[in-house]
Amino acid sequence: MSIWKSPLFLTGFLIIIALFFGSIIYSYYVPDKEKPVLQIRYDENNKPIDSVPIAPFKDMPLGTDRFGVSMLHKVLDGAKYTLSFAFLIAFARLLIGTMLGLLFSQLPKSILRMFNKLFEAFYYAPATIIAYLILFPVLQIFTWSLPRDEQTIFAITILVVIAVPPLMITVASETKKFLENEFISSVKVLGGGRFHTLFKHVLPFLRPRLGILYSQQLISTLLLVAHLGVLKVFIGGMDIITLEPLSNNTLPVSMINEWSSMIGAYIYEIRGNLWVIYTPLAAFAISILALNFMVEAMKQQYLAQGSYTKTRRSSRLKKKQPVPAKKLTQEQFEKIIKTGTDG
Repeated sequence: MSIWKSPLFLTGFLIIIALFFGSIIYSYYVPDKEKPVLQIRYDENNKPIDSVPIAPFKDMPLGTDRFGVSMLHKVLDGAKYTLSFAFLIAFARLLIGTMLGLLFSQLPKSILRMFNKLFEAFYYAPATIIAYLILFPVLQIFTWSLPRDEQTIFAITILVVIAVPPLMITVASETKKFLENEFISSVKVLGGGRFHTLFKHVLPFLRPRLGILYSQQLISTLLLVAHLGVLKVFIGGMDIITLEPLSNNTLPVSMINEWSSMIGAYIYEIRGNLWVIYTPLAAFAISILALNFMVEAMKQQYLAQGSYTKTRRSSRLKKKQPVPAKKLTQEQFEKIIKTGTDG
């Protein structure tokens, strides 16, 4: 069965597509001057009754932040940034990890085991801590000295690099096991080189696994940037504003409405105005849930295809088994001699 016929996969896929392209369409058709901004609420007598941040379901579906900007607008506008970063980072991780894994699979087993032990720490070391220790000095302390584009490129590069070693070892191990099949020896005898074997036989074998790995990397990327947001690491760049003139009350502000940066900028709202911090968290939760739907559907199809292939292979082997010879009685033997048949 095609993966596109799976209700679980289609549900997750449509949610992600709706968030991504809905964000692009929304940002295109709602220019900056038309974005909803609300500072003070008035009653029917035009008397002020409430000020920002305004709670949900009063004038805005998801409320506003401290500057009076609708949280629904900020989440819709930021979806294209967060999901674009996740798509790009996951693709770069998978591409680099797969290429290096295929190359490492050609090494002797002893050297491969050595690299496996060398990179084993990446399986257990928290990626959030590693990324934080590298990114925080650049994106927070020295943010004034780098343009926003360079900060974003640096953050994406680090988030890609820290996940490549585990992916590389996973691909190399799977490839090494596949190359131990008997028919690979026949391919080599018939003149197939290493690159021919990798691209004509190994990659088709890895293709279903790579789809699962890509979706898993999307999930891990979203989780990682959400954790970094809590630690006030702003991927899209940040600025510092002063709340009151001639005061030391400053507040970090994200340069774009990226979800993790919104979490970092609004983390102080957890003490009172919960909707301000819960809105980007809910967006992360919905996206990760949708991606989990897709991963589960792909796993089910992968296992079903494996069982189907195994069943067909077993049935072919059963057909090729020789039929045991009949044991004839003396009367049947004499009859065959006389008539030339066994009936």
